[in-house]
Amino acid sequence: MNAGGWGTALAIKLANQGHDVVLWARRAEQADRLLADRENRDYLPGVNLPPTIAVTNDLHRAVEGAQAVVIAVISGFLPEMCAQLRPIVDRRVLLLHGTKGLEPGTSRRPSEVIRDELGDEIGLGVGVLAGPNHAEEVARELPSAAVVACRDGERATQFQELLNGPRFRVYTNPDVDGVELCSAAKNVLAIAAGIGDGLGYGDNSKAALITRGLAEMWRLVEKHGGSLATVAGLAGVGDVVATCTSLHSRNRWAGEQIGRGREPSEVVGSTAMVIEGIPAARGISAVAQKAGVEMPICESVYRVLFEGLPPQQALRELLAREATTE
Repeated sequence: MNAGGWGTALAIKLANQGHDVVLWARRAEQADRLLADRENRDYLPGVNLPPTIAVTNDLHRAVEGAQAVVIAVISGFLPEMCAQLRPIVDRRVLLLHGTKGLEPGTSRRPSEVIRDELGDEIGLGVGVLAGPNHAEEVARELPSAAVVACRDGERATQFQELLNGPRFRVYTNPDVDGVELCSAAKNVLAIAAGIGDGLGYGDNSKAALITRGLAEMWRLVEKHGGSLATVAGLAGVGDVVATCTSLHSRNRWAGEQIGRGREPSEVVGSTAMVIEGIPAARGISAVAQKAGVEMPICESVYRVLFEGLPPQQALRELLAREATTE
């Protein structure tokens, strides 16, 4: 399990539920700080690491003998992470990822990256963890719920048994494609919601954006053979609501800054945290165009981020679209 904010939160969650956990840090100095402080001050300040969490920057040591490996990296680092795991991961291990995005440049979903890099034997059985789960709240044991998607029903149950706990309720779902598409698109919608916040629009506007954004999400998921239940569930409605409304949401915050007049490049440069919705906007636009799916809100976000479309003009264009039925 890698030592970003989400990886650290999951490590704490699993340790509190009685599992022995090894947290992997990319840099030796990061591992040393985690060991000395017993706290991830860079990504999850104020939350202590339980004593049953070991920390290392040696990936082989972190993975060796593990019954389950949890990958919680940003989408842009996932191919490199898989390349490092390829010679050391056991083909029988339970592999779960919590990446919410699409690979920059290729728009591959995370499970596709894992399958391409690690082979069918692992890739076809990978689990996908999704839902309205801010790391700050999961690590502090606030009640949360999540979904694990896996094509293999037996493995899905194993993932569920691994993660489910008194304050973390886990559901299963076979719709891997739908869950991953929802997890990427919701970050784009959160940027749109944040832009509305920055422009000073109110609750009516945000509710309408969320509702119509979910309609776009359903069209994309349906085109890829996914389920309406996925969009109506934790990976869809649940994560959209949390990400579009929460002060924890980096994507909503980024959109708010853009709505207030800051350039997207300036917003990205002002934080060390990755804003997944920005590369996801490019990826979702590419996937939607390839599939022939109309996603006007997500497309407007793409144009604001990458084509210089002023946010106010984006809104005017959305509202000027031909009236239609729900």
